[in-house]
Amino acid sequence: MSKIFSLSLSFLFLTHISLAAEVRSPSYAETVPSVSVKKRGSKFQTASETKGISRKTETMNGVKRGQSDSYNQSIVQIKVTFQEPEYHQPWKKKSPRVRRGVGFVAEGEQILIPYTLLPDATLIEVKKYSSYSETKAYVYRIDPESNLASLRVEKKNFFDDLLPLKLTSISVFPKQVNVYQLDNSGSIQTTAAALLNMDMDQMPLGRVELPVIDISSSESLNGFGEVLIEDGKVSGMLYDFTSGKNSGRVIPSFIIQKFLNTPGKEIFPYKGFRFRPVTDFAVKQYYGMDEKESGILVADVVPGSSASGVLKLEDIILEFGGKKVDSKGYVEHPLYGKQVLSFLAHSGDSFGYSLGKEIPITVLRDKKRLSLSMKLKPFPHSAVRIPYKNSPINNDYAIEGGFVFLELSEALLEEWGKDWRSRVDRKLLYLFDYAKFHEKEGDNGKIVLLSQVLPDESNNGFHDLSFKIVEKLDGKPVKSVRDLKNSIREMKSGYSLISLDDGTEIALDRARLDEINDRVYKSYKIRMQN
Repeated sequence: MSKIFSLSLSFLFLTHISLAAEVRSPSYAETVPSVSVKKRGSKFQTASETKGISRKTETMNGVKRGQSDSYNQSIVQIKVTFQEPEYHQPWKKKSPRVRRGVGFVAEGEQILIPYTLLPDATLIEVKKYSSYSETKAYVYRIDPESNLASLRVEKKNFFDDLLPLKLTSISVFPKQVNVYQLDNSGSIQTTAAALLNMDMDQMPLGRVELPVIDISSSESLNGFGEVLIEDGKVSGMLYDFTSGKNSGRVIPSFIIQKFLNTPGKEIFPYKGFRFRPVTDFAVKQYYGMDEKESGILVADVVPGSSASGVLKLEDIILEFGGKKVDSKGYVEHPLYGKQVLSFLAHSGDSFGYSLGKEIPITVLRDKKRLSLSMKLKPFPHSAVRIPYKNSPINNDYAIEGGFVFLELSEALLEEWGKDWRSRVDRKLLYLFDYAKFHEKEGDNGKIVLLSQVLPDESNNGFHDLSFKIVEKLDGKPVKSVRDLKNSIREMKSGYSLISLDDGTEIALDRARLDEINDRVYKSYKIRMQN
């Protein structure tokens, strides 16, 4: 009997617990947001699975949000359809392809993405957490130097359920951070990464060295805009990641902030000179440096740049921006430690150095100490003789008598593939490395090439010519493809004499040129631009 009584009490006790749990469960469900389940083998975790992330709420535009669970209202997917030109046959286009990445919502109803998603774009689409379909977007602003671009959307009310993210004012490292992106289901995915150090480097399509942060992660990332967030604010944007090395590079928040806050097309200055370290004591003596002095040697000055007319070759820079320069070109930054002096010239806003401002320089010139002042200017694209990939390039070409003429550019050289430096003509590589800038301010023009010959009865004997430099037309230097086309068309009779760098001379019969061109265009199905 006692056993039966004891079992009855146990049953009643368990029933009471079960009922109590059922009563409490609805309120518990209301306090914990639902999250998607991580798939087996996924490289990312859903936001609420990540340990150590704060779950407190904050108010943004009057809307309360959980820091970890509502980033899907601030991060969107990006889809870019693009079609690259065939640079060696510019009348053709390569097959369309797609790039995918992520971006985050910023103030002013715009979406921030890496610029590297955009080149040769034909269609840009964004997808937010609350929609299963993409929405067409357009480019609002770009800056290849910082590898940043902003998009806008024409569709009304697109941003109504989205929240802009704010940015941290400084970068702190080394430390652990979380990297966020949006998956196809509209859920936030996150993984851990470590900020290691800050360095100065050019962006993939930029010419100006800017601060970048090196990161490490044991998980594989894409490097197409994933967002680093600390305490509800963006601390950086991932633009590159190498899975084999588990390392990547991040655009710091203060660079993103400058992109957003600076009006106009030109945002970052360019110092305009290259330098060499001065570490040898004999070299120091030769230039008149004291034993304890340190500095760097000016090795090159870019025409039309900040340094043009201020610095001279073989100047020794002792101080830059009021800070002593060591023998390898580093200065001491109060927040980020040793940084290349380019930091002050290119991103020294906190020290008062930005576009249009003067930066002080102390140099040794002819063994005499001089105090100079250099006005900061943007990168001088007009000084570029061989366009970089991010330079304004019209991809101009001409086909006259079956002879194809192009302008030498980095994009053209890269048509040889990843190992283009070992495959292109040595002379073209030398020009790219050592003659990419004009020699003095005011010079203009590009290097024109005879890239190939489209065989026709009129050009027999020249079919094997390829990638030869066009030096002269009718005895005058050729400065551009447009210059060459206009010169050939100036007269309707006589011959145009084209002189190449290997001594070859080509005579084009102006009287027959229209007839020959029509035949060549038809034979090779070429639709010429107007």
